Amino acid sequence: MRSKHLVVFILFELKSLFKSLCMKKICLFFFIVATSCTAAQKKDYIISMNGLGSLQLGMSQEEVGKLLNEKILLPNSLDTINHNYQDTAKLKYKNVDVQLEFNRSYYAPYKFRMRLIGIKSSSPIFKTSAGFGVGTDMLKIIAAYDSLHVKIQPGYVTYYETEEGKGKSTLSILDDAASAMEYYADAYTMVFYLLNKKVVSFELKAKLKDETE
Repeated sequence: MRSKHLVVFILFELKSLFKSLCMKKICLFFFIVATSCTAAQKKDYIISMNGLGSLQLGMSQEEVGKLLNEKILLPNSLDTINHNYQDTAKLKYKNVDVQLEFNRSYYAPYKFRMRLIGIKSSSPIFKTSAGFGVGTDMLKIIAAYDSLHVKIQPGYVTYYETEEGKGKSTLSILDDAASAMEYYADAYTMVFYLLNKKVVSFELKAKLKDETE
């Protein structure tokens, strides 16, 4: 009788142990999945010289539309009279407002596609891998990118104009091609717009050579 009770007790303990091990494995599995998802989400919001998360400079209009699951309308891409080759579109990336700029890129004689050459946003959710973004002090950015070319200008400097104002300045981080203004090379620039030496928005720019070159 005692041996029977012992067997029942052992079976009960084994069953409890098995349940405990299963629960630990399940918890570990969900922890790994949650960690992986969090890491993937963070990657989607990373600012780099080449783009913003999955949104990479140089992508075609069609590739960007597929990524955002949205048809992108660019009136200037059809312009054959004024030859206005650039166009912008205000869209959502990961449910966050961004402004995208496109430019013509010829891949054959008289044949072109619109390619992404600019990404602009003022959302604090976007940051560099080092954690720099809206609210970051100018000096921290300069110290982090001392191996690249750094340029500071008064006002908010864009392709076409400079918006002047008290406390406004532009901090640009240029790669070698952008700094040397090389014509036959892709060049990238990361721009931070500052107010009283703090980042208020950013823009990623690319000068892309035609695909036929």
